[in-house]
Amino acid sequence: MSLQTNKRQWEDLGQVDPFWGMTGTNRFGGWDVEAFLQTGEDQVAQVMQQIEHWDRPSHWSTVLDFGCGVGRLAAAFRRRFEHYVGLDISESLIVKARQIHATLTCADFVVSVSDTLPIASDSCDMVYCWGVLQHVRDRTRALRYIAEFVRVMKPDGLLIFSTLNAIKPLYRLQPRRRAYALLRTVGVPPAILYHRLKLYPHEVHALSETRVVAHVQTCGARILHIQKDSLPSASHQWQTYYVTK
Repeated sequence: MSLQTNKRQWEDLGQVDPFWGMTGTNRFGGWDVEAFLQTGEDQVAQVMQQIEHWDRPSHWSTVLDFGCGVGRLAAAFRRRFEHYVGLDISESLIVKARQIHATLTCADFVVSVSDTLPIASDSCDMVYCWGVLQHVRDRTRALRYIAEFVRVMKPDGLLIFSTLNAIKPLYRLQPRRRAYALLRTVGVPPAILYHRLKLYPHEVHALSETRVVAHVQTCGARILHIQKDSLPSASHQWQTYYVTK
């Protein structure tokens, strides 16, 4: 999948149901803004609790939220860091993020359609990427993103990212996502595909722990912890990596 194809998927979601696209719950307009942003508050509070026993990050100047969408985590991160940067591939999502957070100071929302981040090396105290890399079909590109996260993270910073370690065979078929892609290619509008046919665009793909660990080490970083986020019986095996350098 090219970045342009991935971009189109998220531009579509930005039009039809961005809040569901960010959470996977309350589909078909079931969120109000306040409740949606509260999920970000809760998630960031949990992250802070999980990392409090590490001396990372050592400073709280800049946080990078990769795949920020409409900024679900922005206000919560901004209260803890001096500067928040949200990157996303979708212009429609970034436009909505800027609208929602129009009064949030020291917060930048940036469109980035590249696997090279428009961020200076060693400039971010924390890099956070949750629920994003599983949507990148090209594993090599997903690994390039991880390398970029390491590059922009300060030596005494913290990188947190999640992946799907494995998907059970039956769930790899993804018929609704494949049907969406096919019908979208022939010109069917996203609103019809989503609301009438109950299809959705964003695919999910696994990236093995073995490959991730080896790549992180190759990039000159070290893993502090790997958190298993799913029961062994779950169809999708989620993991969260905590990394420093």
